[in-house]
Amino acid sequence: MLHSGRTSIGTVATPIDGVYQGFSNLTLHNDDNSDNVYIGGNDVTTANGLTLRKEDTLQFELAPLEQLYVVSGKTGHTVSFLRQTI
Repeated sequence: MLHSGRTSIGTVATPIDGVYQGFSNLTLHNDDNSDNVYIGGNDVTTANGLTLRKEDTLQFELAPLEQLYVVSGKTGHTVSFLRQTI
């Protein structure tokens, strides 16, 4: 099953597409053309997160009940996602 969407993020860690009971692949795209976003757990910040550069895409394999969070150094930052449940 595929599920896609867009999420507006800001300076507070924001979850991407909820929690699933099974394994899934999550593709995340930074829609912004000027700023990076930072990826991690619920405690992610711009100082400790994995950098997703402007207009780049990363793919993650998530175990059941894992959730990915994203944060930015500004408000109104948009990211797109595509999740494929396995």
